[in-house]
Amino acid sequence: MTTLDVSALLTEDRQHLLHPLYHPADHAAPHLWVRGSGATLTDAAGREFIDGLSCLWNVNIGHGRRELAEAAAEQMATLAFSTNYAGSANVPAIRLARRLTEIAYPNLCAVFFTSGGAESNESAFKTARFYWKTKGRPEKVKIIARQYAYHGVTLATMSATGIPGYTKMFEPRVPNFVHTVAPYAYRFEGVKPGESVGQAAARMLEETIL
Repeated sequence: MTTLDVSALLTEDRQHLLHPLYHPADHAAPHLWVRGSGATLTDAAGREFIDGLSCLWNVNIGHGRRELAEAAAEQMATLAFSTNYAGSANVPAIRLARRLTEIAYPNLCAVFFTSGGAESNESAFKTARFYWKTKGRPEKVKIIARQYAYHGVTLATMSATGIPGYTKMFEPRVPNFVHTVAPYAYRFEGVKPGESVGQAAARMLEETIL
């Protein structure tokens, strides 16, 4: 493996790479990841860390899976990309969609592919709006999310995300996103006598809907 000039790379990082949720204090001494194997990540200093988040929840079956790299290389050599917009289709997307309907929950009959979680949530917001428009209720545009929940950092998903620090630099938020408490026992407030935390959270959700 080629020896890395870590100091030079981090200088280039600061000069040329924009990071999500960036603040200089948080990025003063970043990890420079160079390798992954299974559930571990290795940084440029050779230290190993357990990848408890699967990077951003997307390395679901571990790092270094050679069979995935080989399958991707084979597909890219055949067809690197094909749009799925109306008027186009491709064989891998069709076959994967069918396979997902076979192994997912019973009433799933079709899938919509996205490139990440935020796009998935944005698509869900749009689908909900479309549904209510077809039902003759176009005014139904509110989305209820939980406090401390994470849904993404695009403008709409950031507005759904219930973590205040994620929005302070970009407000005002997109309107019609409402937050209710999460059924999280640690420091939970508002439980009435005789209620469990879950029951209190359910009551508060009902109150938010009403």
